[in-house]
Amino acid sequence: MSVKQKLFLSNIMMFSVPVLAYAVFSYIADRLSWQYLLDQTFYSFEQFRSVTESVQRVARICTVAALFVTLLLLNTLLSRGILRRIRDSLSQLSEGLRQLRQGNRSFRLQETDNDEFVTVRSDFNSMASQLQQSVERVEQNERNRKELLAGISHDLRSPLTSIRAYAEGLLDGVPRTEEDKMQYLTTIRDKTADLQKLVNKLFLFSRIDMGQNEDHPEKLDVAAELNELCSAIAPEYEDKGLHIVCSSEGEANVMADPDTIHRIVINIVENSCKYKLSEEGNLHIHTVANDKYVSIRFTDDGHGVAPEAIENIFDAFYRADPSRNGKISGSGLGLAIVSRAVRNMNGVIIARNVQPHGLELEIQLPILEASV
Repeated sequence: MSVKQKLFLSNIMMFSVPVLAYAVFSYIADRLSWQYLLDQTFYSFEQFRSVTESVQRVARICTVAALFVTLLLLNTLLSRGILRRIRDSLSQLSEGLRQLRQGNRSFRLQETDNDEFVTVRSDFNSMASQLQQSVERVEQNERNRKELLAGISHDLRSPLTSIRAYAEGLLDGVPRTEEDKMQYLTTIRDKTADLQKLVNKLFLFSRIDMGQNEDHPEKLDVAAELNELCSAIAPEYEDKGLHIVCSSEGEANVMADPDTIHRIVINIVENSCKYKLSEEGNLHIHTVANDKYVSIRFTDDGHGVAPEAIENIFDAFYRADPSRNGKISGSGLGLAIVSRAVRNMNGVIIARNVQPHGLELEIQLPILEASV
């Protein structure tokens, strides 16, 4: 029973019970007074009237006293019941706040009672859930920050170590011939170029992640744009052993920055080229549209990703290869940049393994119009 219902019931009882008690006490007092008077029939009329008035006065006093006692007891009982209900609810809220203050973010109040505090309990539980999610996001962001710093430190240290070693070799006169010196200088130049690429990717990643990248979206036919891009880059990657095939079904227009689309494609193509199973590999880029979105699927026949690791491949500096010092080089930022760029276009990206081996990345972008 709610507090409102209890107050309503108590008001009715505060009115009806005293009236009933008054009627009962009056009836009893009248019966007793008349019985007393009948037993005293030998009194004279004056004596009879005096006794009658005295008895009635005593009866009224007793009735009023009984009525007052009844009101006092009834008010005490009803007030104690209502206050106990309020006190219990406030104690539950106090306990909930104490649990949250002590770090027990999973604590929730029961919402079984049907009273005015149901809304308060529900709001408390909603607040606790939002607080738990916020703290978990902060903790996850802190873990990501630490992993990001660790990744940056590692990927900067490797080329810097090589540059320093070759530079010290030159200073110490290790290379004796001009050919050896040129080899040292070439290595230093290549490692410096790797550092420049990493710094550029870090800068791009941070801008995209914070939503500060200067995109210039325009109406874009995705299928035509991808076919043109594939034709331009296919010869270069053919020399690297990656055969790229593009296909499409229907026409689909989206609002997107062409440079961002190019960046997404290049990063995914680089990833497929890097993780070929052998010297030769294949990548199929297929575009298909429905009435809601355009789907771009990048399917290769490379290593694929372990099932337990596939949800992490879009994290910055994450590599499915447990060893960061493996033969496959790279910053681990390519797919992280892709994921955030797709998200900034209100799209989604999905990763899945394909049989017998390989990885498929599907990008879904909302369309403006399509002819499927």
